This record gives sequence, C-alpha cells and structure tokens, in this order.
Amino acid sequence: MAEREGQGLASITFELLGMGKKIAADSQGSLCAAVLGHEIADVSGEIAHFADQVYSLDHTLLARFKPELYASALEQLCQNVNPDTVLMGCSLDNLNLAPRLAYKMGVQVITDCIHLAIEPETGHLLCTKPVYGAKVISTFKLEKKPYMATLRPKAVEPIGPGPIRGEVIRFDPVIDESAVKVELIEKIEEESVSLDKADAIVSGGRGIINAEGLEQVRELVKVLGRYFGRVELGASRPLVDARLVPSSRQVGLTGEKVTPAVYIAVGISGSLQHVTGVSGAKTIIAINIDPKAPIFNVADYGVIGPFEEVVPALNRKLEEL
Repeated sequence: MAEREGQGLASITFELLGMGKKIAADSQGSLCAAVLGHEIADVSGEIAHFADQVYSLDHTLLARFKPELYASALEQLCQNVNPDTVLMGCSLDNLNLAPRLAYKMGVQVITDCIHLAIEPETGHLLCTKPVYGAKVISTFKLEKKPYMATLRPKAVEPIGPGPIRGEVIRFDPVIDESAVKVELIEKIEEESVSLDKADAIVSGGRGIINAEGLEQVRELVKVLGRYFGRVELGASRPLVDARLVPSSRQVGLTGEKVTPAVYIAVGISGSLQHVTGVSGAKTIIAINIDPKAPIFNVADYGVIGPFEEVVPALNRKLEEL
C-alpha cells in the first residue's frame, strides 16, 4: 500500500516496494501496489515505474484518511486480487488501519517490522521486529494468507525504478460513508526536521532533566555550526515523552536512523533502541556521568562527568579553536 505525503509519495513507499520486490521474487509472485485517494492519476503513474501492477482506488470519499473507509476499500481489493502478502508502512494512520483490515480478512498482522523474509521450507512469512522496549529482536511466523505486516520506515533500502512500466488498473470500491465512526476534528502540525541530512547531531537523553539543561545542548549545536554545514538537535525517547523536543527529532529504532559525520550523545545511556539508530555515524562521542553506561561500548570517544560541566567546557574550547 503506497503511503502518500502531500501531493506526492512518502519515502516509505519505495522502501515497501523494495521489500515487496524481494518477497515477490522469493515466492515466485509479482509485485503490485495499491494507491488510495482522490485525483491520484499522477501518483499511480509514478509508482508504475516500480511495480508490475498498480491498483488505483480513486474516490472522493478516500481523499482524506478515514480508517473505516480505507479498510473497507482494501478488503474489497484483497477479495478481488487475492494477494499472498499485504505490506504497509508503520505510520500512525496504518497502526489504525492494519488491524482493521486484518480483522476483516480473518488473519494476523505483525506491526513495526524491521525485516521480512519468506521461509524457504514452508513459504511462510517471517517478520522480525524489536520487542520489550527494543531490548530484544524477535522473529514471528505468519502461516495464514494473506500475510500482513507493517514495515518500519528506514528499516530497508528503497527501490529504484525498473526498466519496464507496470500496468495501472482502476479499481472502484463500493464505499458506504455511514460506516465512518471516527471524525478528525483537528490536525496539529509539529516541527518537521530531516535528521538524516545532518552533518553533525547533538542529542540529549534522560540525563537532561529539564529545559535549562537542554538549552546547554542547544548551545553546543550552535557552536558546532561553525565547523559543519548542517548541525541538528536530536533526542532519545525520554526527552520526547517529556515534551521537551518534538518526535521528529527522536533518534533510534522508533525514531530516525541517522548517519552523520559526528554524533554527540549527551546524557544518553545507550539502549539497543537508541544505538541501532546511530550505528551508521562515522564518529560517536558520549558524555555521561555513569562510567558503566552502555553508550561507551559503541562510542569512539567518551567523557565521564556531569554534562552541566562538560558541555560548557566543550563549547568554550570549540570557540577558542
């Protein structure tokens, strides 16, 4: 299922297509995409360069996301096409939609997967995902078709366009507007950040206990701006949960996977969930008061001490240089 962003396609769509292509090859099937919305001819045509068939579900009642209507439309498509596997991006909307569709189809759904594969011996779908607060990575097996799973953004590489343009097929679902039970009253936009494009990132964690401490981290971001083209503020989940920073700045398995030249972790213990998100950084610098913090196991450089002393000292030295 294609994920739209504004008038275009979200990056997760191409990651889903990449994973779908691998699954289709391993199960000797074809790769199809479904696009839901209104006036989506251009989007459907774009996806046709990546898939064998594109099912275009164009309806005025699908212009805005309504989980009951989307689930009904997809159920009708699945009954018509009879897919082996249904993949969606792990977004807030799809965490609402996927269980509804799975219930209608009488199957299970595994959410927030970071890897999917066909078991060679049985043809069943193996779904790998973090559990227990990302302390453990587990694999679940789906045995009843259609297999259903949601894929975490940035978990796999996106696909490139193929040599042959696929076929765009118009599918007209029968939609009953009276099925809508949930109404969207207001959508509150938060700050949008592209952490994956940053040259350097300074992230704060649970050790940053308040807004005053976070301001010292922001000062380090500002000073590093003299050395790098683009420097961004990041955070681990506790700062997001405390509403000190928006979720768009969260780094980790449930946030952004980043690959900056320099990553500075301030007051971050270094859980598996967070470390997985920064494993691609070229240099990791950790500042933590706890000498046994797991972050030091992956850091290239570590400073043991209270950030309230270390960060201002680092700022002064960087300004001197």
